[in-house]
Amino acid sequence: MFSLARIPARRAGSNMALAIALATGAVVGLAATAPAAYAQKQPKSNNSKGFIAVYGPILELSKAESPDEGALRAGVDQVVGAIENADDRYAAGAFANNVGVDLGDYGLQRKGITLMLESGKVAPDQVAKFHHTVGQLAYNDDDYAAARDAFQKALEAGYSRKDLFPLLADTYFQQEDYATGLAMYKTEMETLTATGEKPPREWITRALATSYNNDQAIPAIEFATILAREYPAVESWRDAINIQRNLVLMEGPELLDLMRLADTVGTMDSDRDYLEYADAADVLRAPGEVKRVLEKGIAAGKVSADELVVKETLTSANSRVEDDKKDLVDLEKDAMVPSATASLTTEAGDAFLSYQMYDKAEAAYQLALGKPGVDEAKANLRLGIAQLMLGKSEEAKASFAKVKGQRRPVAGLWSVYADQKASATM
Repeated sequence: MFSLARIPARRAGSNMALAIALATGAVVGLAATAPAAYAQKQPKSNNSKGFIAVYGPILELSKAESPDEGALRAGVDQVVGAIENADDRYAAGAFANNVGVDLGDYGLQRKGITLMLESGKVAPDQVAKFHHTVGQLAYNDDDYAAARDAFQKALEAGYSRKDLFPLLADTYFQQEDYATGLAMYKTEMETLTATGEKPPREWITRALATSYNNDQAIPAIEFATILAREYPAVESWRDAINIQRNLVLMEGPELLDLMRLADTVGTMDSDRDYLEYADAADVLRAPGEVKRVLEKGIAAGKVSADELVVKETLTSANSRVEDDKKDLVDLEKDAMVPSATASLTTEAGDAFLSYQMYDKAEAAYQLALGKPGVDEAKANLRLGIAQLMLGKSEEAKASFAKVKGQRRPVAGLWSVYADQKASATM
């Protein structure tokens, strides 16, 4: 038996990973310096005499045209060492931060802003921003645990969660704790969806790129499905389908229903797509579907009619289609009686579905699901496809929701498509 699978599959793994990273700006960049807020005017201060005596000369030293770096660093230590009260702490922190900015020293800037926060003298409406800046500086210094702590404090002080959340999750990614960061993304997206708000595309693509590029198969499939659901462009559907093809080891019957979806949503754009679809359909089981798919690929200019394996497969399909259609009559008689086995009735449903006889397929799968020994996942998935093609979106979604096991991710995508078809977004 020849097979189209002899043609090497051009897996999209590495290229897709690169494409996703470039499209999403996967590397998060953070500002290297503190915002102007650190230079705010301090309320009327009451610095200690001892602090003023130390601080004054060192402040003058910092104003020199080319101050000595070593002297400045030593001066910061002296100023901090002279702290006696909250006002001293605020002033010492501001000085340390300014020196850190001049020297490009993130650690010194962080130390300074932390001192200012500890003083209790930062204006209430600036506290969240100061914590956020500490987090930025810690992040840039590769101190991700400290960055996470600061970002959390910024949230508690009122910083916008929607703006800060991706940076918080990214601290886990930077430590290769992908499971925690991705779980955070999923929770945040579910929270937004529950309130009727669409998750930002950048969140979805960031989570998708991270999961895909780091071999997190289940999250990658979940986020790809969310992307297709929330932003139903052809490109989104192509990524969602190809990610399943690349990350899930599927047998032909399982892959077939995914390729049927690819054809339905219009993402078939290479010979690999058409050849894998035809191979999954199997010319011995579904010659009519194989013929239809290959001829469609040839007409689209994606498949070469001159390729030997294509010629052989089409010849085999053409020789079988007429007899196969004739056999449908007897198959229906045998399969649609109460005494027929689940296997025979499902086989009839498969045959009807392959010839796009959706009403007959629906009836066969419904009958099969009432019999012992039925492959429920397969029957429910294909029942849903038949129902959807008959315009029964709600019934189809109910069928897809019953699918368990290996076919569940494919059913999930079909369910998303059912929603979009019902709302005319696809």
